[in-house]
Amino acid sequence: MNENRAILITGARGGLGRAAVRAFSSAGYRVFAADITPPDEDDPLVFPIVMDVTSDESVSAAAETIKARGGLYAILHMSGVYTMDSFIEIEPGELEKMLAVNLMGVYRVNRIMLPLIQKGGRIAITASELAPLDPLPFNGIYSMTKTALASYSNSLALELDLIGIRVVTLYPGAFGDGMPKASVRAMDRMKAKTRLYPVVSERFRNIVISETGKAKSPDLLAKRILRILERKRPPFRCYINNSLKLRLFSALPMGAQAFLLRLLLKPKTE
Repeated sequence: MNENRAILITGARGGLGRAAVRAFSSAGYRVFAADITPPDEDDPLVFPIVMDVTSDESVSAAAETIKARGGLYAILHMSGVYTMDSFIEIEPGELEKMLAVNLMGVYRVNRIMLPLIQKGGRIAITASELAPLDPLPFNGIYSMTKTALASYSNSLALELDLIGIRVVTLYPGAFGDGMPKASVRAMDRMKAKTRLYPVVSERFRNIVISETGKAKSPDLLAKRILRILERKRPPFRCYINNSLKLRLFSALPMGAQAFLLRLLLKPKTE
């Protein structure tokens, strides 16, 4: 049991976040389940925390609540927003929101919460399997935010290791049905509004649907993260359920990638 250990989990209302809350509370951790609308868990070890990662005031208020209960052993970042769009057509406000949540939200929570983390504690930052790969068309916006997040996380890991706190960057592939559903909804929105890619977006949507049926259970990811954070010396980087197809595609020269995409996405001729 880990009744003396407390963990803050952001994005706790999402499918992956809820699974993480269950995994850590089942292992005996006191769990601060944070989200704009936190989950209502019937568990004495789970403490819902209202927190908007884009707001200094909201994160600071959450920190005061956690401090009053004794501080933290770990932070697990599961919050994030997702879209598919083209860099030319995405609205500035939507791009700024993605950066505000996916990158700056993690920075803000770590900066404000760090004084609450005990020496020997952990910070786990969820990037994406896409972060170390060449970005795909229409997924590049999300990939850009997660690549920036991974760079931040890897540098932070070296800095905080000097003061006895381990930062782990997670690169999970497909888990749960949240991301596949979000991908299809995002492509539907793009298809409805695009002026530059009406045919291409439809064909890309079909590829997304065909490739998103391999997601694994969020509980498997949550249990894997639990095991990682409980190691005496967790690795700095963890790759979990990554796609071999994506890795092989990213290994190709960019010209070859562009050629294959034209073959896959070009309109069919009569």
